[in-house]
Amino acid sequence: MSDRFHVTYLLTLTADEDPEERIRALQLEQSAELPDGVVRALGMQEVTGTVTAVPLAGSGSGAGSATVAGAGSAAGANSGAGPGVGSGAEAGVGGGSAAKSGSGAGPRQIQVTIGWPKNNHGNEITQFLNVLFGNISMKRGIAITGIQWKDVAGVSTTTGGDGTSDRDVSTHGETAYRNDTASGGYVTTRDEPSNSGRGGLLAGPAIGVDRLREKWGIHGRALACTALKPMGYSSEKLADLAFRFAMGGVDIIKDDHGLANQPTAPFAERVRLCVEAVDRAAQKTGRRSRYFPNITTDPHRVQERFEQAANMGADGVLLIPMLVGPALMHHLARLGTGLPIMAHPAFSGTYIAHDAAAFRAMPETGATGMVRDENPETSSNQPLLDHDVPSASAPSLHGFEPGLFYGGLMRALGADFTIYPNTGGRFSFTREVCDGINNHARNDDLPFAPCFPAPGGGMQRDRMAYWLENYGADTTFLMGGSLFEDPAGIEAASRAFMESLGA
Repeated sequence: MSDRFHVTYLLTLTADEDPEERIRALQLEQSAELPDGVVRALGMQEVTGTVTAVPLAGSGSGAGSATVAGAGSAAGANSGAGPGVGSGAEAGVGGGSAAKSGSGAGPRQIQVTIGWPKNNHGNEITQFLNVLFGNISMKRGIAITGIQWKDVAGVSTTTGGDGTSDRDVSTHGETAYRNDTASGGYVTTRDEPSNSGRGGLLAGPAIGVDRLREKWGIHGRALACTALKPMGYSSEKLADLAFRFAMGGVDIIKDDHGLANQPTAPFAERVRLCVEAVDRAAQKTGRRSRYFPNITTDPHRVQERFEQAANMGADGVLLIPMLVGPALMHHLARLGTGLPIMAHPAFSGTYIAHDAAAFRAMPETGATGMVRDENPETSSNQPLLDHDVPSASAPSLHGFEPGLFYGGLMRALGADFTIYPNTGGRFSFTREVCDGINNHARNDDLPFAPCFPAPGGGMQRDRMAYWLENYGADTTFLMGGSLFEDPAGIEAASRAFMESLGA
């Protein structure tokens, strides 16, 4: 097993920037945070990681080496299908790369993979994320396009959780919780698993696609999801909506992400009434919808709400990981409640590089690329690459490649469902971005159980046949506003929504 974890970065340089200096600055900023001369004088070069190089796809040499970048290609030798750099499973597998695009006036881009020592993350997710995008998040022109997940994955992560705490139409399963007044919240009576992901740093979803299908008895079709809203409605009105959605057969009825603990619909009251509403509908229809309350709150109270939701009979939870902390979602997934977690993308917009099409604009003619091995024991200080690569325009991309972030990272951190704004809706995601998210969420090459991608943000029922054909059955389609505005009413609209999915 490697003693390093590999991360691939796309750097945008100004016309006069030196590529090697830019790479070295990244290494230092994300590790020792001292001048290079001081680091070398202290003999601490190891902490800054190593940079290795392989030829670019289509460069005309290095046959059989790992593919790292190329217009429209999957990134990484073991990557799955998907467009563009970073849309595969393990971008930068097999080493790292640096390629310089463009020459003369205008910005240039290089892509480089750094092998960080695992000691740098100290087996803590927060520090792992700090190494990925800590101080450099305040610089510009640095995009994260790949993470070699096997370097940070725990063992046996692809099987999912134990699927406990499920409920059918007639019975409520018992949950193993007690209210611990001494500690000020709910605690599990089971032994709490380690946060280290069963021997590694990350363990992925506790349940995942296959186990959820088995648990809920839903096979061979996509899932339907809708949201209770608006903020300001009373608990009783929200529960009435839940009842009507459930009568229409919608698989998952979640709180809108804006429902928290407002006086109009306090958390405990809302959960109790909505669970009762879904149960009441199940008794009438013989088919049970699942209710996911929003447990997002101040971080020190999130676990209390999670376990409170389980104790009150909820079927899963909605969480905004970028508000409460991504590592906290991973911790919740390891508690063994049997409740799947649906990750909501609120507050994440500034973490991603929005112009994803530019990841595929790596030039096909033009400049030369070069990088040297930064391992002081092997470095010859000579260029390892000298290939013609694309020039074209090089927009200053910054943040995570969206597919990697919403699909790969949320999955690795424990999301069973990852919500993202679908193309053509209220947001600006392209079809290529959405395909990349779907691929990262479900790709079997990742060492985690697959999770459901959940496109939303303006989905329309009359387009469902198209989205089903293009996104496939292992998708959860989130439809809200169009069900509310249907003149036939929510129950009839929900029923039609289910019919469009073949239910």
